[in-house]
Amino acid sequence: MELNQSIELFIKYIKFEKNLTPNTISAYSKDLSLFIEYLVRHNVYETYQINLKIFKNFLKFLDKYNYSNNTILRKFSTYINYFKFLEQNSLISIQLSQYISIPKKESRFYNFLTESEMSKLLESIKPEGNFGKRDRAIFEVFYSTGIRISELINITVDNLNLKENEIKIYGKGRKERIVFLDKLAVKCLKDYLEIRNYFLFDFKKNSYKKSNFLFLNKNGDRISQRYIRVLLKKYLELAGINKQLSPHGLRHSFASHLLQEGAGIREVQELLGHENINTTQIYTHLNIKKIKNDYNKYHPRAN
Repeated sequence: MELNQSIELFIKYIKFEKNLTPNTISAYSKDLSLFIEYLVRHNVYETYQINLKIFKNFLKFLDKYNYSNNTILRKFSTYINYFKFLEQNSLISIQLSQYISIPKKESRFYNFLTESEMSKLLESIKPEGNFGKRDRAIFEVFYSTGIRISELINITVDNLNLKENEIKIYGKGRKERIVFLDKLAVKCLKDYLEIRNYFLFDFKKNSYKKSNFLFLNKNGDRISQRYIRVLLKKYLELAGINKQLSPHGLRHSFASHLLQEGAGIREVQELLGHENINTTQIYTHLNIKKIKNDYNKYHPRAN
């Protein structure tokens, strides 16, 4: 089968049968486009021509890009799943996936905010005016739930259950889970919902747009991940917090603060939407500080 045709079938497979998220599908598509470009440059046009030697040479080619460990792991996942798809459909001549060794995942500690810094950040976002109400609601929801940025931008109004202080979230693989809102997050959301129509009004057409997404930009479209990063940088500066922090750092802060206050790791795993407990354990390093403080406080010979 021609390479491009096999990619089209694979993308349909992960979209409709595996039910992967749009972001994951987009990442897979980019990974496979890079692979196909390499193959064509080396006169490989059909799936049956792919073999282990060609793939190893492709991996050497990837070295020049100096990808992060996480990016490399994702690319391996893409290629292994693609090869398994080819094997299951008899579109490749060898069982290539079983010969591929996945690189070891490097330990990574995300930057985070302390509880006092988080309070400073949130207080720096004055819920005044339409944009202030929207921005405060965004970051209150972030800290109250610990959701991923991709999950936040895809929340719809229908996902909200403010009577029960809950939001229905669709995470990786479109898996559904419920996350919880604290009282301040609920209040900020209610304030934002009262003025949300402002973002939907088209002054040129003198009419309202239709959108079910919760958080909107000035044009009434779904807010982007990039713009939320811009907002986070802006409010960190306003709060006087001199840290390089990504939206994932807010998720890290959420998990770390829960664990510091005594929450169980299984409960945190459920709230974060992690399939594997090992993924959640990267957040437990801050407990060492709490353990040390408790030791100094309670051990009779600590001081």
